[in-house]
Amino acid sequence: MKTLSNIVNLAAIVGTIACAAGGASAAIGGVTGQTTWLGTPPVSCTVTSLNGLNAYVWDEQQNINVANVFADMVNNPCPAPGAAIPGLISGVVDSHFVHYENYSGAPGGVGTVSFLDPIVGVIFLASNLDNTDALLGAGGTTYPTFFPFRDLTFNSSTFSISANTMSFQLDTLSPVLGVVQMRVLTKPVPAPGAAAVAGLMGLAALRRRRAV
Repeated sequence: MKTLSNIVNLAAIVGTIACAAGGASAAIGGVTGQTTWLGTPPVSCTVTSLNGLNAYVWDEQQNINVANVFADMVNNPCPAPGAAIPGLISGVVDSHFVHYENYSGAPGGVGTVSFLDPIVGVIFLASNLDNTDALLGAGGTTYPTFFPFRDLTFNSSTFSISANTMSFQLDTLSPVLGVVQMRVLTKPVPAPGAAAVAGLMGLAALRRRRAV
């Protein structure tokens, strides 16, 4: 009976730690400068939907398993889009979006967005944004899929990434209506207690076998 009691107590401890140690959230952690953090994805981010001096950022999907998704930048840190190394990303990721559109002529779109986990890829070319809207985009948001003027190549926008932070200086002044959009992929990091949970579960299983 003592052994059985120990097993029950250990199982209770495992359950308690497991609840506290679930996977770490990879949501946006904070913003600075001319940046508006949307707590929920917008209904639309098509042309003229989110116009203003601020860049808009929001979380799209979390804990999605992808295979060979092409990203325009996979090197971190990276000082600018011109130094980006493209590549393929596989595994569990979280997606986030940056949108900027300003026709006022006044300067805007200068700021940072920080995530709770490291940046593993940035998608900023129109064709690659098009290819990932359905897979990684927010379910209730309408994206300007197949609109050609939605990336960094039609203006003087620039950005950099380091660890879990993106810094940007965005611009949409051009001969045609356009938006600057970027999809940022982060890699969820297991919560610190995950290893402890696994160890206790293994110990509980061992004690059950001994008790039989």
